[in-house]
Amino acid sequence: KSALVYYLDEKQSPIPYQKVASIRSCLENIVETIFVHIVEAGDKAKWRRGDLNTRIGLLSHFFSADVIDRLHSIRLLGNDGAHQAKHAALTDERIGDGLSALSVLCEWAILTYIKKHGLMSTDWLATVLSTLPPVYRVRILEPLIESNTLDRARVIAHQEVREAYARRMYQGLIPLDSAPPETTEEEDRIMSFLLSIDKLAMAYLKNKQFERSFEFVQQMFDEGWMTEEFARDTWEKLESLQSSFHSLPISESMEQTRSYLEQILPAVKDEEQNLFLTLFSAMVLESPEARAASSSQAPQLGAAPESAK
Repeated sequence: KSALVYYLDEKQSPIPYQKVASIRSCLENIVETIFVHIVEAGDKAKWRRGDLNTRIGLLSHFFSADVIDRLHSIRLLGNDGAHQAKHAALTDERIGDGLSALSVLCEWAILTYIKKHGLMSTDWLATVLSTLPPVYRVRILEPLIESNTLDRARVIAHQEVREAYARRMYQGLIPLDSAPPETTEEEDRIMSFLLSIDKLAMAYLKNKQFERSFEFVQQMFDEGWMTEEFARDTWEKLESLQSSFHSLPISESMEQTRSYLEQILPAVKDEEQNLFLTLFSAMVLESPEARAASSSQAPQLGAAPESAK
């Protein structure tokens, strides 16, 4: 089962202990499917042998104490559901808090996965991110940009090399069907960062934060992260999108997102589908409106131990 299926189990069951069992199973699926890609290689043996409590402990290098507390709160909620003597304590409020915590954890999971592996680690990750309602994209991409540790000069140099290559291809000096140059690990990180800039600018605009979208591009240029050509191209793209805003295919609900996800799923490799389903479909736990209402009480997504940055 995917995290989404466990969530739907919770929604369909009127019985509190069955609800919390589904919430815990949803968490276990996220831990087993996503967090296994985050844990340190040296801890993999402990991870394989450990129970949910042990596995949460192994994530302390990557998540703040607030996140770890939320993970344990869902685990303990599930424990109460497994013991008849504690069923009376399973109030609607506790179950609602468990779902809210799970929704926030889904965003943390996506952010942490992208921080470690990059936005270009799979062929579909950036595309699927774009299917989420813009409010989610902004919440994930803002701390991703803030966590950047790349060298400005090397980021600019990379853009200048790529722009020169594109000009030579446009001039016919390089065949259009030529294979792109091989990239180093650092160049992959730079390209992922530049793609994140582009995605966040678009997310601001599609979230109706029109001024912020242009201000963000100007900020990235002023701070020395974008060449003049990249900033100009991004600015022009924003102007084009804004002029046709009302006709843009923007997800306004998780129901629309699920529809888009179903269309993209056939393009995802079989071995990646479980990760894909868990990573994004688990975010149906709350509507953007409900999520926004509870976000003021949630820790910032970017908060993490220094070792995880």
